[in-house]
Amino acid sequence: MHKFNGEVGDMIIDTSCNYRIDERQPAAMRVWHGGCAGFTLIEILVAMTILSVGVLGIMSLTGTAMKSSSYARALTQATNAAQNRIEAVLAIPYANLEASGAERADLARACVGPAGPVDRPVYTCTPTSQLVIGVAPDVKSYTWAYTVTWIDLNADGTADSTDGLKRVDVTVDWTDLLTGGVTKQVTVTSLRTR
Repeated sequence: MHKFNGEVGDMIIDTSCNYRIDERQPAAMRVWHGGCAGFTLIEILVAMTILSVGVLGIMSLTGTAMKSSSYARALTQATNAAQNRIEAVLAIPYANLEASGAERADLARACVGPAGPVDRPVYTCTPTSQLVIGVAPDVKSYTWAYTVTWIDLNADGTADSTDGLKRVDVTVDWTDLLTGGVTKQVTVTSLRTR
């Protein structure tokens, strides 16, 4: 440090940081003029504001990613369950596919056939049990149902057992709690011939 007397008053110059302290002022009002590297309070506040906006943006994306991941997992499980169920339904003999008495205990269901004359018989079957998939704490409950529709192959305007082709749709429903309890569903379709 060098101390000198000049016209303006006594000043101390710190050559390591180029600080100049005006000693003519009382201690509380002394002005520091610096050349040392550092940040002012305003620069620090601006940097912290920008950083906090960035962190909040990333945090909101994390929540969205978690919802998407949970939905993707539930959709995969539901699709796998639907595929499993359609394979079980297709194991039923063709003639009994719409009958209410299932040959497999895991396909116990109540089927409702068409009421009165119809051009396209449709049987809707709702199983009596639910599928429970997953490991705690992420256990999801899925409900499933299947629909059997005769297909009119010969284009005579009537779809019946003489055509020899049935379409089987298996629908799996679940409730997604992360999206506000909205019910989602996935459907797998297959054709069954005699």
